[in-house]
Amino acid sequence: MLTFEKLVNGFRSLGVEAGDTLLVHSSYKSFGEVDGGPQTVIRALEVVLGVDGTLIMPTFNFDFNKGAAWDVRTTPSKMGVLTELVRLDPRAKRAFHPFYSFAILGKHAEMLGSLRYKSAYERGSVFGKLRDLDAKIMVIGLSYTNSMTFFHHIEQMEGVDYRFLKQFMGEVTDENGVTYTDTFEMLVRDIDKGVVTEVDPMGALMEQAGVIQSAKIGDADVKLMKANEVYEFTAREMRRDPFLLYYIKKDE
Repeated sequence: MLTFEKLVNGFRSLGVEAGDTLLVHSSYKSFGEVDGGPQTVIRALEVVLGVDGTLIMPTFNFDFNKGAAWDVRTTPSKMGVLTELVRLDPRAKRAFHPFYSFAILGKHAEMLGSLRYKSAYERGSVFGKLRDLDAKIMVIGLSYTNSMTFFHHIEQMEGVDYRFLKQFMGEVTDENGVTYTDTFEMLVRDIDKGVVTEVDPMGALMEQAGVIQSAKIGDADVKLMKANEVYEFTAREMRRDPFLLYYIKKDE
């Protein structure tokens, strides 16, 4: 049974510090049995981050590109139980983007929650702000390919030839209940070229280089890294070998 105390000690020993800004990608079930359930994990993260820390949870939802309306107040996260718990927390602020929204608790919640931008991975997005805030990224029980959206920010900033910017139009509702039609942008893979996202090779390379710290907390493999170090390392290595971030699916 994973207790609150074990979670706190595990997060601290991995390198999470008071005052950190922390983005968490998570598979709650990867921990195994947790005493008190998923809320215990959120509480442990908040305690470790302290009053000057900021907890950022991805509350991504990709129904907008299928024609569904998106409401910043009510559209659920599809990124797991921990993310939905933070989204529903009355203290949380939610960054406004119909694909890549985030629920935020703590010091920078107001600032991050008030961001308005159109292009999902642009410099002014939450992904870009991770760099400004010298934030850390934690991955709990997931592969890098199933978690590290930050890589797409780097691809957009550095420029790649296997993705392109695509516009999506639809209905959105803001925090005041005002509904309107708007257009948002995402850097998408070129499926005509057979591009498939696969970033685990870059993650493995960063582990070898010591950019990523790893620990076992309960049954979960947990990773921790600094956004700026990830950016610098990836921007350099993707120029050397872009296939660290994708592969081309061959016609059968």
